[in-house]
Amino acid sequence: MKLKREDFSVKEINIDRAVIEVQGGCNFDCTMCPQDKRTGGRHKGFLTKMSLIEFEDNVQDCARHGLNVVNLDGSGEATMNRNLPEYIKIVKRYDAKAVIFSNGFRMHGQFMKDCVDAGLDFFRFSFVGSTPEKYQEWMNNTRGSNYELIKKHVKEMMDYVKESGSDCVVETYHLITDNNNIEQELEQYKALVEELGCKTEIWKMHNWSGAYDIGETNARTGNVKTCGRPFSPDVVIRAGGVDGHRGAVHPCCQVLGRDEEAVLGHTSVNTIEEIIRGEEYSALRESHRTGEYTDYCRDCDFLLDTPETLVYTNNSRSEMKMIGTSFDLNDYRNV
Repeated sequence: MKLKREDFSVKEINIDRAVIEVQGGCNFDCTMCPQDKRTGGRHKGFLTKMSLIEFEDNVQDCARHGLNVVNLDGSGEATMNRNLPEYIKIVKRYDAKAVIFSNGFRMHGQFMKDCVDAGLDFFRFSFVGSTPEKYQEWMNNTRGSNYELIKKHVKEMMDYVKESGSDCVVETYHLITDNNNIEQELEQYKALVEELGCKTEIWKMHNWSGAYDIGETNARTGNVKTCGRPFSPDVVIRAGGVDGHRGAVHPCCQVLGRDEEAVLGHTSVNTIEEIIRGEEYSALRESHRTGEYTDYCRDCDFLLDTPETLVYTNNSRSEMKMIGTSFDLNDYRNV
């Protein structure tokens, strides 16, 4: 579907998915992530928790414009929020799917069961490193997590989902850490996934809007064109913000590491509709239409038309869509 220019004037706000970050910080220092405190970490204004009241206000505001899916992770580790099951219950009250991407370190025992019982629809374990040694190198957790422990948590959750009769989908997410060694890493990941018996996606690395140097070997290539996100029915709301405000709205999750540069508004100040129709968001859409990209977008490798970034999946999805949503970002790349 090729969109016409007039489709980009915001006549009606449609929100299919809202990424609403319940916890801005993280308990890991993954090598490939701007949250890594060894390289400076995230801007301190974003290292905060979103309260239940703030969260429901944001969900309710987005639900006025559709809302089918809520991701509760953003760029933080949602499971660090001890009240996570209560946040999931709020999502379900608005008839939306509750989705979480996580390192999985805390997703076990009663906490895991409470999240599943609250109505969690989808949980993805981020599992980077195709061997125990590679996992420790890339996930770099000093709190006792390791390759075998996360395998145990995946199995425990899958068993409980089956036992409880939940429809929650449990998936693992992996990254190729060396493009010169794709076949070996891919086979190791596939063997792991076969052992676990779960759904999976295996991707090439990305550069976090230029905030992370993935190296010449892993660098993506392709023609530059809009990623489609500024025009899509997808919004990103952070727990924190700048200048004492909260609920910063970002163009996407890839601006992690450049949080303070990419603020389009704050839900503590304006409604989501006012922000989407506002000057900053409008300027972002215009920059993607003209190809004169803003500083925080200019070096992002999601602007590259590189279809082979998804290396492998055993999911039935034939199109590259956001988890649980009805839209395809590719439909918004032809401006």
